[in-house]
Amino acid sequence: MTGASSGIGKAVAHELARRGWGTFLLARRGPLLDSLAKELSSYAPSVAVVTDLSDPAAADAAASAILSTHGPVDAIINNAGYGIYEPFLEHALVDHRRLMQVNYFSPLSLTRAFLPSMLERGRGTVVNVSSMSAKMGPWGHSGYAASKAALRALTETLDAEFAPKGVRFSCIFPGIVDTPYFLEPRMTKLFVKVRKRAISPERCARVICNLLERPQIWVCVPWHYKLLDALSAFSARLSHSIVAQSSR
Repeated sequence: MTGASSGIGKAVAHELARRGWGTFLLARRGPLLDSLAKELSSYAPSVAVVTDLSDPAAADAAASAILSTHGPVDAIINNAGYGIYEPFLEHALVDHRRLMQVNYFSPLSLTRAFLPSMLERGRGTVVNVSSMSAKMGPWGHSGYAASKAALRALTETLDAEFAPKGVRFSCIFPGIVDTPYFLEPRMTKLFVKVRKRAISPERCARVICNLLERPQIWVCVPWHYKLLDALSAFSARLSHSIVAQSSR
């Protein structure tokens, strides 16, 4: 699982351990990962894998190390995320590239690395943590929304291709989750506006772990966000205007 050192990822790691799942914890911050792996090992085996997914070579290297040392995995949770809240013309091109690398290309690489062994065994589950911004892009999220929308599209196409072979893909669309993600300087001003709607990472983690047992192609957290789809079907302009105004 990626992005395991804090926020949703850390909550998912705890939930998985309580359910008896052994885990490989991927993130940048070694001391935090080591401490978490030690804590979880009282429930189930847990291994820290320190890696920076903004490096294009990191995902393949981490997957290769896991496969060569421990063998195939039963599930992948692509949770690591990186965001920027700024007007489009203030997003440097390097920002867009990093957003795509962390939020899309790294999950893609990890999936390509682990998928063949899942197919050989005829079973496996991949859960990709997207965002409600992938469904309807808010103000100031051009690079983030684009990268999460790409992850959504990847999830749906891979499930169409591989579900008949026993490997299921699910995409989760969280709304506002109270995590250190919003401590990033370019995100704090947004959180001031939306913090009243924030849910806990533990709530999100339970939904993610449930998808390992009962895969769905996609699910919103909180559930009522799926009403945006109904509103959009009625009036795409109205639903988009509501989202744009609330995020500006």
